[in-house]
Amino acid sequence: MSQRIEMLPRGLSRSVHGQVADEIGRRIVSGDYPPGSILPTEGTYSALLDVSRTAYREAIKMLAGKGLVESRPRTGTRVRRRNLWNMLDPDVTTWAFESGPERGHGRALFELRQIIEPAAAALSAERRGEADLARMREGLDGMAAANNRDEWIGPDLQFHQAILESTGNELLTSLGHLLKPALTHTFAIVNVDDDRRRAAVPLHGAILTAIEAEDAAAARRAMVKLLADSLIDLEEMLEIRATASGQPS
Repeated sequence: MSQRIEMLPRGLSRSVHGQVADEIGRRIVSGDYPPGSILPTEGTYSALLDVSRTAYREAIKMLAGKGLVESRPRTGTRVRRRNLWNMLDPDVTTWAFESGPERGHGRALFELRQIIEPAAAALSAERRGEADLARMREGLDGMAAANNRDEWIGPDLQFHQAILESTGNELLTSLGHLLKPALTHTFAIVNVDDDRRRAAVPLHGAILTAIEAEDAAAARRAMVKLLADSLIDLEEMLEIRATASGQPS
């Protein structure tokens, strides 16, 4: 890297060190700096980004907190192995999805969801209250009324978050908040197509019907079905994006 790097305009609302962390984090997650590689020195990178050394050091602290890098005396700042990254960190999630079509990350997310959400739906059927059901219905109605992807994402998030919250399990609720950035990105990929959105409404409706009926087994089955179909849709859309961008999927 021998020329000055222009940081992304969209980062202007963040602090200077936040912008630097965003720039370096994207390069790490995209593979420009692969695991095991050493980042340019503090002086070099500060000059490339036209920022102070203090801003650069604060950015490295942020990235270290996300598990992406580690700094040691005399050896510099090294990119850590990918399995040590905090993949549920909102920034890491964003960088992973924006670095290009990547099936492995999307599949890993759905595997996590397939472990958690069917069990959560079953638990919801046993514990939900009327307020929980009202939030789920509101989310379902919002999905049914959505005219495009952007209108769809909020109600879809609300529906799934309401199920997790209705379990009464604080850890599941917190996990739902952690997953929100990743879900937002996958919903944005999957729900571009009108036909896919229309097909997903009755699948969500089946989950709500089972939870309303306090049928835990049916709620579990309906969530398994929804996630299986959604994973197929995600992989198909990632394949389309990869083909359009000329990147391997």
